[in-house]
Amino acid sequence: MDENGYGKYVALAFALILAGFGITRLLQRQRKPRSFRDDPIGALKDRSEIVANKAQIASEEALTRIQATLEEIRDRLPEVSNKQIQRGRKDLTKRINDLTGQAQDLVKELRGNSVFSR
Repeated sequence: MDENGYGKYVALAFALILAGFGITRLLQRQRKPRSFRDDPIGALKDRSEIVANKAQIASEEALTRIQATLEEIRDRLPEVSNKQIQRGRKDLTKRINDLTGQAQDLVKELRGNSVFSR
C-alpha cells in the first residue's frame, strides 16, 4: 500500500475518535429538566434522576468520611492500648513494690517475735 492508503485509515481513525469524544460529551452534558406543563411524566423522571444522583453523591461522600474516620480510629487504637498497657504495668509495678515492702515488714516483725529470735 502507498502513503495515501494509510492516510485514509489515519483520517478515518481520527474521525472516529472525534465522533466518540463528541458522543461522550453529549451524554455527560446536564440536560435541563423537562417542565411539568409540557411533559409531566418526563418531568417526574428527570426530577427523580436528579434526586437519585444527589443522593448517590451524598452517600458516596458520607462513606468516604466514614472510612476516613475509621482509619483515624484504627491509627489511634494501638497508641491507646500501648498507653493503657504501660499505665497498667506502672500501676502493677507500684503495687508489687508496695506488697514487697509490706511482706518484708511482716517478715521482720515475725523474725522479731518468733522463736528464732530467742
